[in-house]
This record gives sequence, structure tokens and C-alpha cells, in this order.
Amino acid sequence: MSRKHKAPPGLDYDPIAGETGTLSFGIIQAMEGAPNTAEGALFRRLYPVLKPADASLAWERPTCFRHEVILPPAASDDLWDPQRLARAYDEQGFSVKDVMVIVTLRYPEVETTPQKMRLHEAWDNAAIFAWSKIVQPYNVAAVCVMHVPARAARPGAPHVHIMVPARELLPSGFGRFARPLATEEGRDIMDREWGAWRKETGLG
Repeated sequence: MSRKHKAPPGLDYDPIAGETGTLSFGIIQAMEGAPNTAEGALFRRLYPVLKPADASLAWERPTCFRHEVILPPAASDDLWDPQRLARAYDEQGFSVKDVMVIVTLRYPEVETTPQKMRLHEAWDNAAIFAWSKIVQPYNVAAVCVMHVPARAARPGAPHVHIMVPARELLPSGFGRFARPLATEEGRDIMDREWGAWRKETGLG
């Protein structure tokens, strides 16, 4: 993977663009200028606009376009909620450095004229990719969060953030780190998987 670009002010990680131009990858770490937590990272994506003043309260009516928690087999149903999942990771973190892997998939096809893809098709494409290429092979949880910037009068193609707590999720809780996904090598792995997935699903 190549073309590293500087994170915009206020972003909690340094995204690396993939060869396709429609994927970026990064790892949110606990201490980069200011403390980061899994709960804080997810909150920022679930509320791209109109953020509640108190992020510690229950997350009602997120302002992202859509979101969903995807759990690996045998994970506790109690974690089938983004806030509970993130808090459990933070509570079991014991000062770990890597907080979240973030894979962002962009769908410019939704904005073409004539339209090549609907939003619900893009969502399904990303969710199935997350399940089959991330959750199953690495036994991790993932939270898919869809943003449609145009609906908030902002530039940019519709995209889905796949937010992955950086450790395997076992019936007993979070286990070892999800290697090699949560490493520099994970960038190249996701780029190859995404390129093949786009061809397999007719995106090019």
C-alpha cells in the first residue's frame, strides 16, 4: 500500500490510501497527542454532525446514515451494541496501545449519473466484505458506520467506516491482538482483499 497522506486536523489516526483509491486504512492508537479510546473513536463516527454534549450518555439516534455491529461466532450478545462493545474493549484494555483498526470503503458509484449503485447496495457490499474478509478470518468484532457527506452539505463520496477493536473477541472477552490485521501488514492485506472484492462484485 502507498500514498500516505497527512491526517486532517482533529482526526485520530493517519489514514493510508489504497491502490484502488477507494480504500484507506489506519490504526487508532491510545496516545497520539491526546488520549484515544474505543468509545470515543466510535462516538465520533456515529455522530458526524449534531454531536451530543455528553458522549458518556446512551447513544440515542446516531446521526450517521446507518450503522451495525457485526460479531464473530460465540461472542456475547451483550456486545451487540456499539457503546457496550467499545466500553468493554476499553475496560479490558489495560493500557494497550492499539485501540481500533479502521478500514474505510468509498463508493463513488453512488454519485455517478446515471447512477451505478444505490446506497443500500453499497451498504450491503461493505457489510458482507466486513463479515467475510475481516470478522470471520480474524475472529474480531466490527462496527460498520455509513456516512453520506452530501446529506450534510459536505463534499465526498458515500463511504463506510469498518471500525474493528484490535483484539480477537472470544466468549470470555477480548483476547490476543488480531495479527496481522492490526499491524502495518494489515494495510496491504486489506488493499489486496478490497481490490479482489471490487472485481468479484462488479465494481471494477
